Amino acid sequence: MKLLWKPMLLIMVLLIGAGCATSTPQETDVEPAESTELQKVVLGAGYIPNVQFAPFYVAQSKGFYEEEGLEVEIEYGFENDFIALAAQGEREFALASGDQVILARSQGLPITYVMKWYQRYPVALMIPSDQGVTELRGLEGKKIGLPGFFGANFIGWKALVQASGLDENALTLEDIGFTQAAAVQQGTVDAAMVYIVNEPLQLENEDIAVDVIEVSDYIDLVSNGIIVGDQLMAENPDLVRRMVRASLKGLNDTLENPEEAFEIVREVIPEMTDEEAPLQQQVLESSIALWRSDQPGVSNVESWQESLDFMEETGLLEEEVTVEELYTNEFIEGE
Repeated sequence: MKLLWKPMLLIMVLLIGAGCATSTPQETDVEPAESTELQKVVLGAGYIPNVQFAPFYVAQSKGFYEEEGLEVEIEYGFENDFIALAAQGEREFALASGDQVILARSQGLPITYVMKWYQRYPVALMIPSDQGVTELRGLEGKKIGLPGFFGANFIGWKALVQASGLDENALTLEDIGFTQAAAVQQGTVDAAMVYIVNEPLQLENEDIAVDVIEVSDYIDLVSNGIIVGDQLMAENPDLVRRMVRASLKGLNDTLENPEEAFEIVREVIPEMTDEEAPLQQQVLESSIALWRSDQPGVSNVESWQESLDFMEETGLLEEEVTVEELYTNEFIEGE
């Protein structure tokens, strides 16, 4: 089965601010101030403002981007759209998972992963604890919910199937959209593919015990990081280096000061209520556990090769891809 990677063709318009108008200088004894005009760039992020984007909000709020001469706008939409736009040079940067980079490369899109953000793949299978299913082979005869047959949840499911030798014909897969928590809670499905830091926390906060089988316990798939189009990377490597450097500062600051980072998130998302805040703070704390690394930003060839081998073996790719064209560490200081 080949997974077709294609953008959703949303109509998105990038507003590029005009440069500051200049006027004829007057005679004066005061030295003219140096220009402080910042270079505007866009970072495409998935879906909507979310606490899980805290490192990038921190980099904005604390001036880490500004220190690098950048004004970074975070634009929200669909991951696949931003991958296509970055490949076409219509957006400078995007956040994307390694599996989507591999899929895009297999269809000829010239994009490269330049900064690793998540250290563990954040997807898992969520099962109500009262079902007593703690291993994959116990799923036979069950109904499994997926948000759709695309994206990280689907890739994660295929990885679990391959790693365990599970017979997909012995169970039922159902497209339930992004309603996993409700579908499991209401018994519409017996289990669902979820993001570790989202739906399990939602149900646990409603006193519904769930078990999770994490994809990363079976296979080391490359997860989310910053990507850039190959043309921009070749023509303006300094821009990429500055973006990566400032983003890593935001990540490290978030890891060291999570409470302060959460306050910044609340400023970015003012509609978050005091009632919602405790759960969202849990989401941030759980996310931080997925981000920690002894080498922030650095990709390793073993993870990329394992991800590529898995996707080739399961027939998900359109064309052959080499591991060397997927990522680079050249923009990570010290590498």
